[in-house]
Parts: sequence; C-alpha cells; structure tokens
Amino acid sequence: PRAFQTLLGSTDATLLSPLFDRAASALKVFIQEGPQPDSSIEFDAHKLKTTCLQLGLPRLSNILDALETAAREGDSARCDALSRMLQSEYSQVASSLDKYAAQLASAARPSA
Repeated sequence: PRAFQTLLGSTDATLLSPLFDRAASALKVFIQEGPQPDSSIEFDAHKLKTTCLQLGLPRLSNILDALETAAREGDSARCDALSRMLQSEYSQVASSLDKYAAQLASAARPSA
C-alpha cells in the first residue's frame, strides 16, 4: 500500500485496484511462462523490475535486474538459474499479492 501511495499520492482503491491488478498479472504471467528463448527477456525483465519496486517487492526486483543483465550478456545458463530463483521468490509473495488485490477490489466496490 505504501508503494502505491508514494507513487500515485493516493490511497483511492478505485484508482489503485486496476493498476495493481495489471502489474501483478504481468508479473505472474512472466514468471509462470518463464523466459522464452525468442522473447525480449531483457526488456520484459527491465519493465517488471520497475513494477516490482512499485509493488514494494525489492527481492524480486533484484532477481529481475540480474536476469536482465544475464539476458543482455547472452548467458542462458544464468538466465535459467535466475528464472528458478524468481519462481521461488514469487511463490513466497504470491499469496500476499492475492490478498492485497482482493482488499483493493473490495475497497473499490461501491457501498450498497
């Protein structure tokens, strides 16, 4: 919550919920699919590195930073190892992300 409040200067769930959902979804897809040989791993890792910082996930961001560097250097073995680390770290934070997404969605719904 603090990361988004700092980034957007708002705690308005109607604004935050869709942004959070898109960011969390992009991260989840990248991690579940894993780096694809023909994809732009370097670009995707860079973009998601920033997303992780915005979501308050510095360890994921650090792994993505290393993955970005490994992809730029063409080090496929290191990319594979970092992808496994990324999946492991993501599995540790996934439930927290899901809970926060549910809280935002609930707060964004108009009261009856």
